Formats: sequence, C-alpha cells, structure tokens
Amino acid sequence: MTFHAAYEPLRAVRTERWKYIRRFGDYPHPVLANCDDSASKEILIEYGWGEELVPEEQLFDLVLDPNEAHDRATDPSRAGVLEEMRERLRRWMEETEDPLLDGDVPVPPGAVTNDPAQGSPNDPLRTGSGERAPS
Repeated sequence: MTFHAAYEPLRAVRTERWKYIRRFGDYPHPVLANCDDSASKEILIEYGWGEELVPEEQLFDLVLDPNEAHDRATDPSRAGVLEEMRERLRRWMEETEDPLLDGDVPVPPGAVTNDPAQGSPNDPLRTGSGERAPS
C-alpha cells in the first residue's frame, strides 16, 4: 500500500510461516483517515488509538499466531528470521522497481488525498500539489 485515503506507505512479504511488514514514511501513528468512520472507530479513538505508535517493522508467526496478535520483530530469538524477511522485501522491491526505494512517493498529479494526520476520510482533501481540493 502507498495511498488509500491518505499516504501510508507500507510493504509486506510472507512465507508459509512468517509475515513481515515494513512501514515507510515518517508519520508514526495509525493513519486514521484510512479507516472508514464508524461507531467502532469512534470507540478506538476515544481510548487513544490515534496516539499509539506504529512500529516501523512487524514480524508475525502465521503458524503459532494466525491472528497476528504478537509482533515478534523485537524478539532476539527471531533476529535471523527478521533479517531474512528484510532481505526478501528488499529483493522484491528492487525486482519490481518499487518507487519507495527512492524515498517518499509524491501524490500523483490530479489525485486528491487526506493528510495522514487527519482523523477521517471525510476531512478536507488535498491535491497532488498539497493544496486543499475544491469542495
């Protein structure tokens, strides 16, 4: 994913057992605009979801943790797996000429997006030039 309602660049690779997610960009919190407004979202925000820090890297054991509830990226016993998955992602990004290899991906000309710090996809949009989109 690069854009949804807002910029949230992330990439993932997986094997039969492991899933590795790497987040790019510098926004450290959940991108709330990429989640549709709902009663559930309101409760999550009320309890501080928007202030949570999202790790740059996540590693999940899909066999022992199929619900991806326990991030193993900081587990020293999984350092070898983490390095292998980083390498798989790097190779895949190079093979696909992923634009994130060159840094942040600009908003395409003519596209409109939310700012990552906005709380809702219904907040005012921005154009590819960063200007507020006409209503």
